[in-house]
Amino acid sequence: MLLASTAAQAQMADLIYTNGKVVTVNAKNEIAQAVAVSGDKVLAVGSAADIGKLKGPSTKVVDLGGKTMVPGFYDNHVHLSEPLMPWRYSSMIGKLPDWLIGVKTIPELVAAIKGQVAKTPKGEWIVGEISREEWPNSNLPTKEDFDKVSPDNPVVIARGPHTIIVNSRVIEAAKITRDTKPKGGEIVRDAKGEPTGKILEAAKRVVYEAMPPEKLQGVKPPEKKAEDWRTQMRQLVSLGVTSGNVAGLRPGDFQLLESIYNKDGDEFPRWTTQFRIWPGYDKFDDPEEAVKVTIAEIEAFDPKAIYKHPKLKMGAIKMSIDGGMSAPIFWSTKSYENRPGFTGEQRIPDSNLYRTAKRAIELGWQVGIHTMGDGAVEMTVNELSKIMAELPSKDRRHYLHHVAVKPPEATIDKMAKFGIGVASQPGFLLSLGSFADEALEPAREETQNPVASLVKRGIRVSFGSDEGPYGPIAGIYAAVTRKSWNGTVKGLKEEGVSVADALRAHTMEAAWMTFNEKEMGSIEPGKFADLVVLSADLMTVAPERIQDIVVERTVIGGKEVFNRAQQVAAR
Repeated sequence: MLLASTAAQAQMADLIYTNGKVVTVNAKNEIAQAVAVSGDKVLAVGSAADIGKLKGPSTKVVDLGGKTMVPGFYDNHVHLSEPLMPWRYSSMIGKLPDWLIGVKTIPELVAAIKGQVAKTPKGEWIVGEISREEWPNSNLPTKEDFDKVSPDNPVVIARGPHTIIVNSRVIEAAKITRDTKPKGGEIVRDAKGEPTGKILEAAKRVVYEAMPPEKLQGVKPPEKKAEDWRTQMRQLVSLGVTSGNVAGLRPGDFQLLESIYNKDGDEFPRWTTQFRIWPGYDKFDDPEEAVKVTIAEIEAFDPKAIYKHPKLKMGAIKMSIDGGMSAPIFWSTKSYENRPGFTGEQRIPDSNLYRTAKRAIELGWQVGIHTMGDGAVEMTVNELSKIMAELPSKDRRHYLHHVAVKPPEATIDKMAKFGIGVASQPGFLLSLGSFADEALEPAREETQNPVASLVKRGIRVSFGSDEGPYGPIAGIYAAVTRKSWNGTVKGLKEEGVSVADALRAHTMEAAWMTFNEKEMGSIEPGKFADLVVLSADLMTVAPERIQDIVVERTVIGGKEVFNRAQQVAAR
């Protein structure tokens, strides 16, 4: 039996979970039968008989009935935004507007817009969203489809975070012409050079600047924003997420999050939050202005003055070098297979990254940077390695989000040398695989979302979701089977990992990335009692059946915040 301390041996437990398979994810990957909890911490882990000795007159005992318990999952890439809705693979994706739920074809989408036009005043903007998981590029509408039913109302339909589709009224309102070519994104054009209505990445700013502020995606009153965040966090808890890294908030968001936690934080996960900055084309036409404004913002920001609530802490600086996979518009070292001569878009120039990141690191910041394509990874690693050579320090744990396209060997060597980690989202295989297939040639398709090859080179890799989709079970399933969106297997021999390694990446490795490994990530004495009970044995079930596993209980700090059986009984 492992105890928190010698003094703890005389202490009785407040709560005992017993008669289970407890996968500790400690350094030896030990398996136990029971866990004792005192307050919000694990008191002891061991056999059912040994842990039973810590039962006192007021100890609550929960019989797991042989079920598997794992550490609470840590998601390395969460966006607090909207409520979620169920998807495949025991996962969830962002909830769509009610009028677009179930809409999966162009005729259905056009009909839905026609319905909105009928009840919207002439000239008023119509804004909606369709899911990137269900709308591949082969099935996207054009402005002409929207124009048929909405000649007088501007229409903006987002598909995930990197793409919008608009009608001609929007193109007119935004003053988009054949010569409008913003940097850091793309206004997609037809063979004649005319805009098709599809607008990608930083080019979306041209449309957003023409939109009424209240119509912008994500803009809502604080009360509604707080309500949506609460709903989303409860849903994440039902997926077993007990902690995570929120990949980008702004000052007003920090204050709102703390206010939520001051009221009812006991039921929500522990968050490390990144400070979102834009030192490139996302917010600025002039890159020099972008650097000047962003560095001033960093210098004025005091990360130690943000949170007082014990479940919230500041993490790394967040910025995005290239576009997303779901456009696709990631920055590639090679031409896209389906678009000769096109290599994606760079949202932050090299020099801007160097100057901004160097100033942040000088001020003591860790950086966690969006790099989807191998071109973005290569440039970012080159600039970070220069900065780290100029500003040597120990254990800064800088990391790259995504790395969805395997980078060149020389770049991997630099990542290993300078200790640059990867916050990977293996679930992208399931949700974004169609976009990778159209842009990458077969050899690079096989090694998309690399994991095993990076780990073998000494690079630390953690797992998370980035909305694509939410749910650690889906991520583990994808990492172990390497199943893609259409059921094909991608690079299992080169990049597949074991269940044990996938679980560690979604617990201990993710906690390590944000300097939380001493408090969470494994079931060990003295750590937070953040625990998850599963419907089946993750460690022995057939890999194909991992996707069917659901979370039965979620415990945060010794408090059971989700119980599936109780929820079902209450319906």
